[in-house]
Amino acid sequence: MPRLRSVIVAVSCVPLALMVFAGPARGGPLRALIVDGYNNHDWERTTGAIHAILTQTGRFAVDRSTAPTWGFRKGPRRPRDAGPGELARFEAAEKAYKLEARAYARTLAPAWEAWRPPFSKYDVVVLNYNGADWPEPVRRSFTEYVRGGGGVVLVHAANNAFRNWDQFNEMIGIGWRPEGFGVCVKIDGATGKPVRSEGFKGSGHGAKHPFTVEVRESKHPIMAGLPARWRHGRDELYHHMRGPAKNLKVLSSAYSDPKTNGTGLHEPVTWEVVYGAGRVVVTSMGHFWPGQEWYDSLHCVGFQTVLARSAEYAATGEVTIDVPDGFPSGDSVSVVPPALVRWSINGEDSSPQVTAKGSAWQQKKSEDFFGLLEPAEAADAMVVSEGFVAEAVVSEPMVQEPVVVTWD
Repeated sequence: MPRLRSVIVAVSCVPLALMVFAGPARGGPLRALIVDGYNNHDWERTTGAIHAILTQTGRFAVDRSTAPTWGFRKGPRRPRDAGPGELARFEAAEKAYKLEARAYARTLAPAWEAWRPPFSKYDVVVLNYNGADWPEPVRRSFTEYVRGGGGVVLVHAANNAFRNWDQFNEMIGIGWRPEGFGVCVKIDGATGKPVRSEGFKGSGHGAKHPFTVEVRESKHPIMAGLPARWRHGRDELYHHMRGPAKNLKVLSSAYSDPKTNGTGLHEPVTWEVVYGAGRVVVTSMGHFWPGQEWYDSLHCVGFQTVLARSAEYAATGEVTIDVPDGFPSGDSVSVVPPALVRWSINGEDSSPQVTAKGSAWQQKKSEDFFGLLEPAEAADAMVVSEGFVAEAVVSEPMVQEPVVVTWD
């Protein structure tokens, strides 16, 4: 058998922005941009999962733009039931922390000035960001992108962001907001229709647990073909979602059980907002906390399906991605690593070809798309012509990903 040898040469670069597509050929992949950079959740591993899910469908070419990352330590926490002395010490520590944090923030100013995601180059933007306000030029560019017809999908805590940005609040309809902010939207358990109220407290969630998602708009392209009721993997179920709620359509909801510190009401899970000519889809699913070891929320086949179909719908206004095998039923959850979910588009298989012996690298990439592979795993992941094999000749431990590959 002919043996194919490779020499890999690589350079390192700062990942402030990734490549920009000039535009896909007709029938080519949809261009998706994940925006991340800070989140109170584990945004790096969440981005890895989102990237893996969208790529695995075969429908998207995915890039990533990372905002300047806040790397400063967390501030002191106010003590409970503290006496005068302890409270005074806390207030002094908090004051000192704010001064240090402001000084640190000034060091990020040049990076923020340089960060300008090219939204208009993409069909859909997936937000996995819950951090500092974007600079005014970025906010303006994003607003124009959505108003002009760009698609947006928000995952979990992304709806916590930008409380004081009026256009963003209108884009997402409802999100994690304090008591008295806009209106609170619930779902009538009997009729399945949205109910708006100016009452209720600020947004929150109960204990993390599996819960049943109920489809409320079965004819909507994202929800078409899904079971009327299906079990989502262990996750946070947000409640008391609030906002202006203009042009809002709730696509699915879940009962927030008091047994898990819920509200005893049906809460929105996934919803759509029309903003100008743009489509915005928000899902509260997808919790992944720093240090968390379980992937039930991100690897639930139900979540993966809703995410992929939402991205396609936001980009095009229609859905061609079929409901995959292994979608959860009304009785049981279905948690599968993204690399092992088989997708089809209009009945034709669309997932990347899986090699017979690729389980190690596929498992690693399904859990964290940006995780590093060992040399043997990287060689195993390569797809080469029949009759040839890829063999690692030399490797450089400081190289994270090869950017140039030459063949002899």
